[in-house]
Amino acid sequence: MVDDLLELETRLVQAKEARHRLLTGTQEVSVSLQGYGSTTYTASNVEALERYINELELQISRAKGGTRRGIIRTSF
Repeated sequence: MVDDLLELETRLVQAKEARHRLLTGTQEVSVSLQGYGSTTYTASNVEALERYINELELQISRAKGGTRRGIIRTSF
């Protein structure tokens, strides 16, 4: 379990660094998906990277025994 948590936290750091590089001018970045290859993100799909970061944060929270509230959507 600790190994899984460390792996998730490593992926999260990599994803956040990738987001930073994208938002500060790098045209594209590659993120390693441990055991699943890698994927390349460009400025046009920052939203997909944001979803990946949110998913990792949720998995880390669950691995630590916590819960994370989901997005509250409202409509009028």
